[in-house]
Amino acid sequence: MDDSPEARAQAQVKARSHAHAESLAAPPPGNTWARFAILGALQLMLNASVSVTFAAGPAMQRELGLSRVDLIIDSAAYGLAFSGLLLLGGRLTDRIGQRRLFTRGTALFAVASLAAALAPSSHTVLAARFLQGCGAALAAPAAMALLRVVFPEGRARATALARWGLLASLGAAVGIVLSGALVAWLNWRWSFGLLAAAAAAVLALTPRSLPAGPAPVRVPVDLLGAVLGTLALSTLGYGFVMVGPHGWAAPQVLAPLALGAVLLAVFVAAQQRVRAPLLPPGFLASRYRATALVCALLGPAIGASTAFLLALYFQQVRGYSALQNALAFIPYSAMLLGVGFVAGRIVARLGIRAVAVGGLAVIAAGLFLIGGVGLRTGSTPYVLAGLVILSAGIGTLMSAAVPGAVSGVPEEQSALAGAVVNTAILAGPTISLALITSAADARTASLLAAGDPAAATGGYAFAFEAACAVFLLAIGLALYGLAPARQGRKGRRGNRIGPSDRMGRPGPRAADRQAEHSSTPA
Repeated sequence: MDDSPEARAQAQVKARSHAHAESLAAPPPGNTWARFAILGALQLMLNASVSVTFAAGPAMQRELGLSRVDLIIDSAAYGLAFSGLLLLGGRLTDRIGQRRLFTRGTALFAVASLAAALAPSSHTVLAARFLQGCGAALAAPAAMALLRVVFPEGRARATALARWGLLASLGAAVGIVLSGALVAWLNWRWSFGLLAAAAAAVLALTPRSLPAGPAPVRVPVDLLGAVLGTLALSTLGYGFVMVGPHGWAAPQVLAPLALGAVLLAVFVAAQQRVRAPLLPPGFLASRYRATALVCALLGPAIGASTAFLLALYFQQVRGYSALQNALAFIPYSAMLLGVGFVAGRIVARLGIRAVAVGGLAVIAAGLFLIGGVGLRTGSTPYVLAGLVILSAGIGTLMSAAVPGAVSGVPEEQSALAGAVVNTAILAGPTISLALITSAADARTASLLAAGDPAAATGGYAFAFEAACAVFLLAIGLALYGLAPARQGRKGRRGNRIGPSDRMGRPGPRAADRQAEHSSTPA
């Protein structure tokens, strides 16, 4: 070993550099759950912004003179930018730094929200919503990466991830409730103004409360992959959005869906050839992770579709005002909050697969109660009861899906995991709304042709019953896909030792077979 003065000096510099890097990555002293509240508040806002136009849309339409298609595009602009840029946001998180990109994304979201609140025309709203989505795509992967820094591996992280999984559905519900109340009492512009104020508050608390995260890594940015991935996801999303006003056979739908599919195939092929791909090919190869991501897609998907269809039913059939529609979703939101308090303990006790399967079954029961009982009999109490049961199922499913999707992911892939999970969460509502609304419309048209006076309600009921069937099928998928690995030596009781699906309590050989649920670091 070289013991020269030069070698000792170099060793001291290296040690100081390593200590400095660790100090940046470590959370500052304080309450970790207070830091979770800051990160969670932003995640809640990002998802509330998806649904904020559900109740505010008609008022925006009247004031700005929007057509139905204009309103759909303005509403979709946020989600298309958000989902399309998430993979790039994950890579920029590694390159720029977690807290730094979190701050920049939050600032852009706040400014764009304020611009939407002050927008004088439909074009300004469209641009502001798109910029909101850009800010969200930067902040969301950084937020999940910071969450893994704040909560080291163990039971606390498992609980935090289980609660994090609820924020997508809870945020969507909060967006509906708040925008409905604000439209009734003030003006639709306050919905965006409140988002801007809340994001500014998060921005003010961030420097002293959140860690900086690991030192940035100067990895190359895959610009071609970023362009292809963004165009593919945005084009596919636009195609699904256009199903509502035009139908599945229209060129406005088929052309973007076909183009998006081609771009997605080119993106996948390109990712095989670059040195630092945005999405490493092996990341989604795990059956376990892929199934968990499907579950993470299904929860927000049915939540958004239910909110959309029931808003139509309450306001068109039952004659509810925007405020009454918002009030109907308060028990839904309260149930999600209640599930959040016990989610971590339930997942730790029962395991991810059992909790996910239970959540899917409860969702199916809630959908049947809404459609097969409440809407069929015209009973609003049954509809509201089914909505609460559905909420319990969504919360249960998401508390397992998000931890399952990031299980075994190396720390250096935290931002990538956050980007992929958020992409699944955002893709769900876009696809689901196209499918479930077209099912409801087709059934309504059939009933109208037969002279049924309750054709609209029959169409809604059919859509919920069809969704119930989908979730019953998903139970089988979860039972198979979320089964823990059976490879490995036998334990003392004759059981195969493998990566556990109980977050925070991995099996003894989990680290040895991390590849079962992870891939080569980006």
